Amino acid sequence: MSFQPQEPKIVSKGAFLIAGMRYRGKNEHGEIPAMWDLFLPRIGELVGSQAQGFEAYGVARSLPDFDKSGEFEYLAAVEVKSFDNLPEGMTGWQMPAYTYAVLPAQDVSGIGPVNDYYEREWLPKSPEYETAGDFMMEVYPETFGQDMILYLYFPVKRKSKG
Repeated sequence: MSFQPQEPKIVSKGAFLIAGMRYRGKNEHGEIPAMWDLFLPRIGELVGSQAQGFEAYGVARSLPDFDKSGEFEYLAAVEVKSFDNLPEGMTGWQMPAYTYAVLPAQDVSGIGPVNDYYEREWLPKSPEYETAGDFMMEVYPETFGQDMILYLYFPVKRKSKG
C-alpha cells in the first residue's frame, strides 16, 4: 500500500509521561531501528509483566543546533505513570498537552513519505494551521503487529487572524 495524501485528523491530547530508550544523532546507520530491537524486549520492565494492550511511541525532536548539525533526539517509549524507579538505560520525557495533525502511515517505511507530505504539502497549504512544536510523534497502537498501521502526530496550532 503506497501513501495516499489525505487531510489529517485534528485531535487534542492531554499531557502524559513516556519512558524508554533515548538516541541522539542523525540515524545515518539505522541506529533507531536497532534501538527498537533492544527496547521491545524490555517494554515489560516499564508496563509490567503482562505487557499487552499498550501503545508504543517514537518521539523525534530537534536539538537547538539542528539546522547546522542535523542531529536530533529520539525516544522509543511507552506511557508511564511516573518516572520513579526507571530501569537502567531508560529515560523519561513529559509530553505537554497539544493539538495534533494526525496521519496514518503504512509500516515504518511509510514514515518518510507521510512526513514529507505533511511538511512540504499539507502544512504550507493549510489555511488554518501552523506548526506548534519542534517534534513529531509516532504512535504504534496495539494493533500495529497485525495491520502495520501507525500514526504520525504533528503538533499544530490555529493560525492567528491578522
